[in-house]
Amino acid sequence: MREIITAALRRRRQLVLLGLALGVGLALAAIGLRSVGGPVAALTLLPILFFIGMAVREIGRQPGREGLRVDEPAGAFFAPPQRGILYGPAVAGYFVYYAIYTLTGSAVDGWDVFFMAAYLLVAAGIVIGSWRLVPFVTLTPEGVASGAPRPMTVVPWEAIGAGAPTGPGAAGRFLRLPIARPELVRRSLGWPRRGAFVVVRELTVAPDFLAAAIRYYVAHPEHRAAIGTAQEYDRLQRELAGASLTDQV
Repeated sequence: MREIITAALRRRRQLVLLGLALGVGLALAAIGLRSVGGPVAALTLLPILFFIGMAVREIGRQPGREGLRVDEPAGAFFAPPQRGILYGPAVAGYFVYYAIYTLTGSAVDGWDVFFMAAYLLVAAGIVIGSWRLVPFVTLTPEGVASGAPRPMTVVPWEAIGAGAPTGPGAAGRFLRLPIARPELVRRSLGWPRRGAFVVVRELTVAPDFLAAAIRYYVAHPEHRAAIGTAQEYDRLQRELAGASLTDQV
C-alpha cells in the first residue's frame, strides 16, 4: 500500500508540474500570436477549447468499478486513485495561462488584476493539494481514513452514526458519513462537523461497494478486528454479494 501511495503522489506531482509548464508555454505562444494579429490570432482560443474538453471529460468520467484491495501487513482494506486524473493539473495550467495572457495585454485594469490574482491563488491551491495529498480510502479495524499519505479525515467506527453512509452524491463524487460522536473524528483542518465526506469519484473502488462495506462494519463490530486479512475480505465479498460490483479483486 505504501508503494502505491508513493507512486500515486509522484505521478500527481509530475502531472501538476506538466500542467503549469504547459500553461506558461501556451501563454508565451499566445502572446506572440496576439502580436501577429489577423486570423492567426484565433489560435489563442485553443487553450480555452482544451480546458472545455478536459471539463467535459471529467463530467463524463465514470466512478471506479473495482473492489477494495488487501494489505495484510498494514492490516487494511484500501482503494487507490484511478490513473489519468488530469482535471486538476489542467485547471491549474489554464489559470496560469489565462493570468499571464491577460496581465500582459494592453488594457489591464484593477478588476483584471483582482481576478487574475484569484485565479493564481486557485492554481497555487491545486499545486499544494496535489503535492501533499492523493485521493485514497483505507478501512482498518480502527475506522475509515480518507486521503493519503496523511489522511484528511480519520473516522473511528464508534463515531459513525446509524444509516451510514449516504450517497454517493454529486454524481458519485463522495459518500457522506453521519457522525454521532464528532469529538472522536480527526481532521486535518481541525473543526468538528456532524458529517464527514469520503471522496470516491477518483478512486478505483465502486462507490456503492465501499458504502456497503462501511455500513456492514458499522452494523457488525465483531468483524472489525479481522479487517485487513484476505480471509475477511473473502467473507465480506460473500456477505455483500448483492452490492453492485462489476470487477471484484
